Amino acid sequence: MSHTEQSEMHPGMQMMDMRMYMIINWDYKVRFVFNTWKSTTQGEFVGGLFVTMFFCAFLCLLPVLKGFAERQKSLFLKIVWQLLAASQSSITMFLLMTVNGWVFLAMALGIGFGSFIFYPQMPISEKHQREDDQQVLERVN
Repeated sequence: MSHTEQSEMHPGMQMMDMRMYMIINWDYKVRFVFNTWKSTTQGEFVGGLFVTMFFCAFLCLLPVLKGFAERQKSLFLKIVWQLLAASQSSITMFLLMTVNGWVFLAMALGIGFGSFIFYPQMPISEKHQREDDQQVLERVN
């Protein structure tokens, strides 16, 4: 309601309460990313949770792919990585917007498993290893 509309209200009119609450639901009827990707049965919902978990584990592979693209000095691989990074952030946002507790847990498990599996191959892991080795050398000297 604009300012002019508010000023034109009659004294007897009251403004409606327009607060929106974000409440986490635990139902199995969810629209995952697109309107057509919905679960109507518990089996479909569990399948969607597994797909969500594997997708989030794949997210942890993106830094490894970025490091590979930078080492290869390939423009094509860098463009592919950018497209993957852009699409994954949108899909992640859509999954979070389901506001479903089970989807949140599946995402957390997927990211946890993905980090556990892919962390040793991440470029930052190599950086941390070099820093640790340097600290050990400094202690010895």
